[in-house]
Amino acid sequence: MSNSPAGNSVPYNTQYFPLHLAFLTVGENMMPIAHWMVISKEPFRFLIAMQLGNHSLKLLRKYQEAAIHFMPWSDRERVVRAGYMSGDFTNKAERLGYQLLPAQALHATKLVEGAEAIFETVVFRELQGISHEFAPFVMDVVAFHGQVNADDRQPILFMKEYHFATPQEKWRFQR
Repeated sequence: MSNSPAGNSVPYNTQYFPLHLAFLTVGENMMPIAHWMVISKEPFRFLIAMQLGNHSLKLLRKYQEAAIHFMPWSDRERVVRAGYMSGDFTNKAERLGYQLLPAQALHATKLVEGAEAIFETVVFRELQGISHEFAPFVMDVVAFHGQVNADDRQPILFMKEYHFATPQEKWRFQR
């Protein structure tokens, strides 16, 4: 029996992919994250969902802050590789060759040099009881860094397990 209002349930599938892969830092730890979205313009807020049991989740609950980075396509291998390492056992920045920089508004969290855009965020609220696999957080944006024009970005898109892409064609709607 389902807990959904309609009384039915559809099995999970990935037909909503691709997802724009972000790179999250919490403290000095880092990880790729595909479950994120903007949920408010005023105040400017993101929703992120972190898998339970993740080391970065423990750090997010401890520090109550994170930086959401959008890395260039050229960094895809290091970004993805960070997701296959445990920050419990290794210094990911050192192993992957990332230079960490101080944040403008965050106290414990560092920023990754080379990002196309960085949003410094603090936890507004952790949403309890929504998922058995993920911990969702509403994050307030407290600082922004970015220098690459949106038309020039080459985002890392997560297509499916081990498969990534970047857009090859641009199109503009004309009314």
